[in-house]
Amino acid sequence: MKPTLLALLTAALLASCAPKEEATQTSTDGTTATTTTDTGAAADSTMNNGDSASTSEEVDMAAGDGLEGTIMEFDGTAKTFGLNENDKNYQVSVTDTTTYEGGATTAEEFFGTDRKDANVAVEGEIEGEKLVASKITLN
Repeated sequence: MKPTLLALLTAALLASCAPKEEATQTSTDGTTATTTTDTGAAADSTMNNGDSASTSEEVDMAAGDGLEGTIMEFDGTAKTFGLNENDKNYQVSVTDTTTYEGGATTAEEFFGTDRKDANVAVEGEIEGEKLVASKITLN
């Protein structure tokens, strides 16, 4: 629970630091309205990309603990796959403690079928272009 709370607090703090732009408009009847626009928001953030990940999963991924993308190459025997996220490629491996959610809830279900071109969200430890998955969600 503590890592999730820390991630949520970090995300809220970062959001409050995002650049904002204010605009004031005066109508013909003399009333004035001020609107604030967040100019630092990305057009395709993990929170609005239309996948089925929960808010805490999205916050974890936004904090750099995971990726969302398309499986490029798939090796069910070695239990590894290549993942493409925003035109960057990662090599994903699993451990005996990796959990599975979504369309496959066990390692046997996930790696028992060729998942090439499937959409997944992967949480875990990212080191360069390698990711050791702690959780895989098949969308």
